[in-house]
This record gives sequence, C-alpha cells and structure tokens, in this order.
Amino acid sequence: MKNHSSLVRLCCLTVILGFGALALSVSANAQASKIITFDAPGADLTPGDYNGTYSASVNVWGVITGSYQSSDTVFHGFIRTPDGKFTTFEAPGADTTVGSYNGTSPSSINALGVITGIFWDANGLGHGFLRSPEGKFTTFDVPGVGGGGGTTPIAINLEGEIVGYYTDLNSSFRAFLRTPDGRFTTWIGPGACTGNGSEGCYGSGASNLNALGTIAAGYNDNNFVHHGLLRTRDGKLIPYDVPGAQSTGCPGCDSGLNQLGWIAGNYSDTNTVNHGFVRSPDGKFVTFDAPGAGTDSYEGTGCPSDCATSINDSGAVMGTYIDSNFVYHGYLRTPNGKIVTIDPVGSVFTWSSGMNDLGTITGYYLDPNGVFHGFLRTPAQ
Repeated sequence: MKNHSSLVRLCCLTVILGFGALALSVSANAQASKIITFDAPGADLTPGDYNGTYSASVNVWGVITGSYQSSDTVFHGFIRTPDGKFTTFEAPGADTTVGSYNGTSPSSINALGVITGIFWDANGLGHGFLRSPEGKFTTFDVPGVGGGGGTTPIAINLEGEIVGYYTDLNSSFRAFLRTPDGRFTTWIGPGACTGNGSEGCYGSGASNLNALGTIAAGYNDNNFVHHGLLRTRDGKLIPYDVPGAQSTGCPGCDSGLNQLGWIAGNYSDTNTVNHGFVRSPDGKFVTFDAPGAGTDSYEGTGCPSDCATSINDSGAVMGTYIDSNFVYHGYLRTPNGKIVTIDPVGSVFTWSSGMNDLGTITGYYLDPNGVFHGFLRTPAQ
C-alpha cells in the first residue's frame, strides 16, 4: 500500500505540473477573459432572502461543484460540467425539512471528480461526506467530534486525502486529516487556544493539501491571534507569520497551496487592514495589495473571516478584496504580479471560491435583488 500511494502521488504530481506549465502561458492573457454566470436547477431566485447558487470549487477539467438553496430553504449539492449540464444530489442523512436551512454543501472536487463536503442532520450537526464520480457516498465523522459545528471537510487532493476541521466535546476547533482508507489524524497548532467560539477562540483548522501530503493550516493562539501553519507529510508542524503582521490568515479563511509548496493567503497589519501574501517553500514572503482595495480597518486585500485564497502551479493567485465602501470584489494576481478585478456584470458582492491550474476561476456573486448566482471566469483561449 505504501508503494502504491507513493506511485499515485508521483503520477498525480507529474500530471498536475504539466497542467501548471500550460497555465503559465494561459494566465498571461488574464485581461482577455470572459465570465459565464449560471444558476443551478431548482435554485430559489426569489429576491430578498440571499438565496441562490453558491459555487465552491473547480477542478482542472473545468467541472464545478457547489450548493444551491431551493425555495424550501434547504441546501442541495450540484455538479456543473464544462458544457453547462448539471447534476444535483443529496448526501445520505442530510436533513431536507422545509425551513431548516440544513442540507448538503460540497466544498471541494479533485481532478478525478471525487467530491467532499458537509451535510447537516436534523439537529443541525455537520457531518463529512465523500461522493465518487459514479455517485456513491461515504459519510464520516472525526472520532471525538462533539457539539458545535461537527465535522467540516474543506479540501480533497488527488489521492483522496481530506483535510478540514471539527469541534470536539468542548466545542473547540481542531484540524483533521482523513486518509483514503478512513483513518484520521488530528492536531492543534503549537500554543493554540482550546476554548470555543463563544470565548473568541477559533482554535485550529486545515484548509488545503497537495498531492505530496503537505497541508496548509492555521490556528488561534491563547491571545486569539491567528497564525499560519504548514504541516508536512511526516506530521511536523511549522508555524509562520508574515513579517509585520498583526495576524496571519484569519478564522475560517482558506489558504491556497500548490503542488510545489507555495502558500497564498491574507494577513492584517496593526491597523487591522488586510493584505495579500505569497510564501515560498523556503519561507520567503511577497506581499501585495489589489488596486482599489480599501485602506481602513477590516478593508483591504483579503477579509476578516471565512474567505478563500487559491494559488495554482504557475503561481497565479485568486482571492477577494474589500474596497473603501466595504464592497467585496474578486481578484486575480498573475505570476508576474499584475492584478485584475473579477466582478460579474451586475454584481454588488463578489466571492471568489476556487481556481484550477488552467487559470479558470469560480465563485458566486450577489445581484441588486439579493439573489446569489454562480460564475465561471475562463482565461483567453
């Protein structure tokens, strides 16, 4: 099994790096891209409830997964193929009671079409699921999970390893890794707080992993200051902070990680203004700001909590910035440092969720009527 796993990782990495080389040439044409908007079948488009379609992840083939809220206020999973065809699904055990705001919410899809995400039961407790390309489900919970949010998978790699976070019996947040054979490893960051969210402690979590088993993570310390964390395949935990940062990363924020070990995310300065960063495998940092990003407290490149950053194998970075009117916009930073804004026509709030190695970006946006729609931004051909 060990040799087989190593071979899978080597083959996957070779394929991904090939796509990364192609993405390097594609991302250089970022200005000549187009944005396609879409709604999942069954999504509630009634104005006013902030309902609609929420795109979460795109794989290298352009297949998108995410969730939509139907008129009964239940969340359902969807898959959108590059030709615009949809498949919708429910995880076994998901509560579909009218008015519950429970249901199924995918978070990540890998190049093989395997999807992971969360579903909520009738008690509002979250559980993890794995959906095969053929539609077969495996549901799971981290051993020791307790109150609070339950089990929340965030990302899946090509080998089928999953990372995310869970809440223990004290509702404290902890990071986890699930292997393809269903084994779990859990951890907290060095010096991480172990209280719960009501106390201001958002503990530890993991948000990304690559084919070599490197994991991008983060944690709050006992002063509730957030730090970045890198976990190696052999389990070594390496904390890091952007020089001059008051906080590196943020609670619930997903850091980007590529196959070469580069990490992208955001940090806040002493004035609580957000900025973007890229960290090289040898620990060097490059920081940046999106043109148009605000410069007051909680504005800037990144967000105060729960936003995603992606970095592909060419070094392109995708994320979100907040302007001086506290309006959210998507951005793309090319490998040479050029930054462009991503906003679908009519958007009053844009949330970028994921990017693949060809430079395709997905996410969702809010229209003036208070309805969310999915979008796909494709690079020039």
